Amino acid sequence: MTAVIVTVEPATAGAVESLVRACSPESLAWRFTLPVRPAPGWILVRYHAFLLAGAAFVAKVDDAAVGLVNLVPEGECRAELAVLVADAWHRRGIASALVRSLTEDVRWAGWTLHATVQVGNAPAEGLLRAHGFRPVATFERGEKEFERVVPTSMTSVMKEVVGGGVGEAGAGPDGVQRRAAAADAGRRRYGPAGRGDPRERAAGVAAALLPRG
Repeated sequence: MTAVIVTVEPATAGAVESLVRACSPESLAWRFTLPVRPAPGWILVRYHAFLLAGAAFVAKVDDAAVGLVNLVPEGECRAELAVLVADAWHRRGIASALVRSLTEDVRWAGWTLHATVQVGNAPAEGLLRAHGFRPVATFERGEKEFERVVPTSMTSVMKEVVGGGVGEAGAGPDGVQRRAAAADAGRRRYGPAGRGDPRERAAGVAAALLPRG
């Protein structure tokens, strides 16, 4: 498979629209937990603001938007993660690049990130586990919940790798952490880069389901 260079940068309305139109109705149904397969145009009308919620970043390849990640704060040092990847770019490392851009950003150090996936969405589970997320208890039928605490230091990173856990959260946000939700994480460049009615959370975003592919 040909290697690609993935650039992660702050999302814009134009980039998000382009990405959504490149997604199949199936992918959009998984992302917004919809019982039907919606047309991209319907999603843009109904959920456009949600796709730009929180800290929103797009992955680009040759200036084309191929993926989107949202990290929406839900309280002190806790945020919900959501990812959407264009169908033609599934299994190319796009989702990994997006998740890595957040979990390696020191401005999220000490934050608990969580994501929800539908039961049976094995690729999404694999993605989360590969990035240090661990399953936690949930009372929602048909869903699984995963969490990860972003390490506060390299020592925490080593403990996480060796112990297979998620480490411990920092005692509380410092000034940088309090500003992280609004901060622009800037541009990151990576090397080869190898899915009932929608349940809307209090933070203003539908349940954070990652792409099936």
